[in-house]
Amino acid sequence: MPITKRKKTQVLTKTKKKTPEKKELLVKKLKQSLKKYQRAIIFQYKNLTTNPLKEIQQAWKSDSKLFIGKNKVMQVGLGRNEEQSATKNSYLLSPFLKGETGLLLTNKTLQEIQEYCDTYKIPEFARAGHISDQTIVLKEGIDTLKGFGHSIEPYFRKLGLNTQLINQQIVLNEKFILAQEGKPLTVEQSKLLRLMNQKLAYLEIAPLCVLEKNGTFKKL
Repeated sequence: MPITKRKKTQVLTKTKKKTPEKKELLVKKLKQSLKKYQRAIIFQYKNLTTNPLKEIQQAWKSDSKLFIGKNKVMQVGLGRNEEQSATKNSYLLSPFLKGETGLLLTNKTLQEIQEYCDTYKIPEFARAGHISDQTIVLKEGIDTLKGFGHSIEPYFRKLGLNTQLINQQIVLNEKFILAQEGKPLTVEQSKLLRLMNQKLAYLEIAPLCVLEKNGTFKKL
């Protein structure tokens, strides 16, 4: 009688997660960069998307370094208290790193940064929750959605529009409030605004505080 060979279970070596390594690398990079620039600025942003971010990075590339995202990791790099502070008083910046904020290390003057932020405003698509500063109403009829192909009509209905197809053209059966002044946009409204290429928001950047290389800290 032949002997049945039992299959051996092969144990695969678990690979280490890269996330902790990346965090450590970011902390190290931030600490090294802090010593190279004249000042550190925490800035707040609204409606920041990929392309404008690339433009900002390009504009500041020659004499600045931008850190954005991973606020808690950046707090570790800066230090959360005086004992942990990477450079003199860098820990004072950490409480400002919350929400949509970033860190700019720069040799530019504070005035240069403020002037750049004041003038850099780009129209962007508004997200759900954005408070509209205007009222937009879609009128009923065949002309309102004339530029759209018939295949998107079910999606319009899903987003709340009362539509139907007549001779392969989308007809809006009743008016629809796309945005209302003073009220937050719904998820459906924000999707419809994007479809119709209506930009109600602006990309805005504002410095919150600055730390000079000598340790002088100022809230802006």
